[in-house]
Amino acid sequence: MSPEKKLVLFDIDKTLTYGVKSHRAAFHGAFEKIYGVKTTVDIIDHGGMTDQQIVIEVLKKKGLSEKQIKAKLPECRNFMIEKFKQAAKREKIYAIAGAKELLEELKKREDVLLGLVTGNLEPIGWEKLRKAGLAHYFSFGAFGSDAIERSDLVKIAIRRAQKNYGFAKKGKVFLFGDTPRDVEAGKKANAITIGVATGNFSSEVLKKAGADFVVENLSEKEKILEIIYGGYKKQNPQKI
Repeated sequence: MSPEKKLVLFDIDKTLTYGVKSHRAAFHGAFEKIYGVKTTVDIIDHGGMTDQQIVIEVLKKKGLSEKQIKAKLPECRNFMIEKFKQAAKREKIYAIAGAKELLEELKKREDVLLGLVTGNLEPIGWEKLRKAGLAHYFSFGAFGSDAIERSDLVKIAIRRAQKNYGFAKKGKVFLFGDTPRDVEAGKKANAITIGVATGNFSSEVLKKAGADFVVENLSEKEKILEIIYGGYKKQNPQKI
C-alpha cells in the first residue's frame, strides 16, 4: 500500500525564482496599450496579488471602473503573455538559492506531490520556471489565469490534486510563499503555511502574518523536511 501523499505547493516569484523586469514590462505595456493609461504597478501594494488583481487594483486607482477593466481583461491577459515572452528573451530568470536542491529531494519522495500556487498568468509562470531550470519538477498548479483572488487559487490547486493525482481529501497541504498574502491564502484553505523570507518581507513580518513556520530561504532543507514530516515545532501552533 502506497503512503498517503502530502501536497506541497510553492509560489514562484521570490519564493522559487528571481527576475521580474519582463513581467513588469508586460504589465506596463498592457496598461498603456489595452487601457490607454500610462502607469506602474508600484502605485499599489501588489506583493502576493494575482496578475489579474493587480491590473484591476492599479486601474481602479487611476479612475477606471471595475466593469471597464474586466471587459478588457481577456485582451489584457493575451497582451501580457506575448509581451512577457518577448521581453523575457533578454532577461536572466534564475532559481533562488536552495530551490533546486529542495525540489530534487522532494521530487524523489513517493509520498510528496509537488504543485504550484502563483499569481502569474499560467504561460508566464511556466516560462519563468523553464528559464530557471525548475519547470520539470512540476506537473500542475493553480495560476493567476484561474482566479482573481489568491485564496481561490490554493483551493483550485487542491481540487486538481484530488481529481488528477489521487490526493486524499483530508491529506496534508503545505504552502510555501514569500508574502503575507500567501500566508493568508493558505490559511483560508486550511494549508500549513511556510513563510520564506527571500522576498520583500522579513521573517518577523511573515510570523506576524500568521505563518505556521518561517525559513530564511529554501537552503534550510533539513528544517523544511522536518516541517513536512512533522518533526519541527510550529511557529504559531494556535493557528492550526
